[in-house]
Amino acid sequence: MELPRPAFLYPGPRPTTTTAVLRLSGCLALCLALSIAVCLALTPGSSSALAPTDTDRRLVASLLDRVDTVPRRVHVVGYERDEFGDWSTQVTPEGHLCTTRDVVLFQTFGTPAVAPDVARTDCPRATGSATDVYTGNPMVPGDVQIDHVVPLAAAWDHGAHGWPRSLRTAFANDDGSNLLAVSAEANQSKSDGTPGEWLPTAGGAVPCAYLARYLTVSVSYRLTLSADDADAARRVCRL
Repeated sequence: MELPRPAFLYPGPRPTTTTAVLRLSGCLALCLALSIAVCLALTPGSSSALAPTDTDRRLVASLLDRVDTVPRRVHVVGYERDEFGDWSTQVTPEGHLCTTRDVVLFQTFGTPAVAPDVARTDCPRATGSATDVYTGNPMVPGDVQIDHVVPLAAAWDHGAHGWPRSLRTAFANDDGSNLLAVSAEANQSKSDGTPGEWLPTAGGAVPCAYLARYLTVSVSYRLTLSADDADAARRVCRL
């Protein structure tokens, strides 16, 4: 059965700036619902001893049919990290004022217990240990960096240079689909590399799961994909 088409790719002209931002969360929720197995495969502690799952393979095949593929990545002048804004702040269910970075750390290491005398407006620090989804190695909060699955520089080259700043900031803070806490070593190794240049070294089912997540983000935000990246997806996911 064919997977539903992400709502953000509805037929007709591109949405206005306001509409694009307002529709974004619903679109990502739909895409993430399709890729629940992707999230599980890229969760600390999950097994990487398997071949690509049928679910990931079907999702990647479906997304490859929908993404706008271009011959190559063209580096567009003007990229600066500041073009994507700062970490946003949000109030957690416990009432703490935290940044998106903090929220991603909590997603990975769990929400820490807070002493009664800690002000509720102070964001607690993540503690404990987890498994780096990119390498399969153990890590602690002090060892990690926050990775954008679709790197900001790559997103800029593949279409984000034409976005309003509000949408770029939303993209950079999308803790629901485009952010992962990973080891600093893995994040620096990846840099702004796309799938044709870099893939997780954990092996097994992880690389295809990563590609499913990468393509989910690309389709959700209407970013283009280079032919090399599409070829990597087909090869790794055995399509």
